[in-house]
Amino acid sequence: MQRFVSSALVVVLSTGCASSTVIRSSPSGAKVRSRSGEVLGRTPYEYSDSATVNNTESFTLELDGHAPEYVTIRRDQWSGARTAGGIVGGLFVFPVFATLFWAADYRESYHVELTALPDSEPEAPAPPVRARRASSEKSPTSRR
Repeated sequence: MQRFVSSALVVVLSTGCASSTVIRSSPSGAKVRSRSGEVLGRTPYEYSDSATVNNTESFTLELDGHAPEYVTIRRDQWSGARTAGGIVGGLFVFPVFATLFWAADYRESYHVELTALPDSEPEAPAPPVRARRASSEKSPTSRR
């Protein structure tokens, strides 16, 4: 029985807490930056952590010729298997309520559509200048 409890503890602690998601962009290859500005990688980017339920993380996606886009991921997808495993593991190792802190996952993936920046607009052409003709004739209203 001691061996079973030890094995259950190892399984619960090593796999029960981590959750992963993939951040994708269209077009792909965008730089993924953390809130602090650190470049983490390029899309598609796999993110994983062992944070608790409802944890949020924010990232900025940057790609040349496109406006930066922001994405916030949230660990709020309840996992039936993770909840059941936590309860069973909780009967042997932890208080049951404590395991529920990790009973949610991130969505499987997040997709961000990048918006292309307009090309630099060429200067508008100047309005046409009408050339005036020089006339040697005197206008009818002029007097001598």
